[in-house]
Amino acid sequence: MYTPSRFTDKAPGFPYKLITNPFTQQQYDYNKRLHFGFVVSLSALDYKVINAKRPQYNSDDKAFNYFADITELSPAMGVAALMDYRINHSFSLRVQAGPTFGTRFISFYDADKDNMLHKSMQMESVLVEAAFLLKYKAMRHSDVRPYMIAGLTPYCDVAAFKSFNEKREIFIALNPFDLALAGGVGVDMYADYFKFSLELKYVMGTINALSNKVLDRFEEYPNAIEAMYSHSFVLSIIFE
Repeated sequence: MYTPSRFTDKAPGFPYKLITNPFTQQQYDYNKRLHFGFVVSLSALDYKVINAKRPQYNSDDKAFNYFADITELSPAMGVAALMDYRINHSFSLRVQAGPTFGTRFISFYDADKDNMLHKSMQMESVLVEAAFLLKYKAMRHSDVRPYMIAGLTPYCDVAAFKSFNEKREIFIALNPFDLALAGGVGVDMYADYFKFSLELKYVMGTINALSNKVLDRFEEYPNAIEAMYSHSFVLSIIFE
């Protein structure tokens, strides 16, 4: 296993220095392949809503013209355990798993009444996710090393199993499972006893979040929507 021992050491086959002095924890990225840590994240959960363009009718065959939109973005909090496996000098595979707690507000407007608000629903989310991410790390400069990250995030929204409820006035059902694409940038910062990272990424769902389930007498709400796709911006603080 290669371990650089001087400021000017080069990785085998690399034409330039790996690190520049001064720096902390010179051997951190090379003394072992596997690191563990945890993630604390703050995110803004959102849906991309595609409204239906077909004629809309409720259970009484009465025509209506509703459209939906996400009107409020509430901050969501998440925590996760992390495992990082170093593949080579520039790439590593990161796996992180944990829950995220958040809320989305979806509102329905009546286009026949000057877009007047008709109904607003508070959709709670508890996302249990496992992210598989490939991390590309640039050359380390002093105690800072920028990186890019991309990968897949399968997750389950466990709150979707109970959110479809007439008493709670939630009249649309959600599919609990999704497979999201993730990509972002970050920077590793080296301290005396750990590595600290700041990361910003965009997460985009690929599966329609709208279920085909309907409640009797409330068919107009799911009928007003063609599809919904989850997406979010996530700011993470990582300790390894």
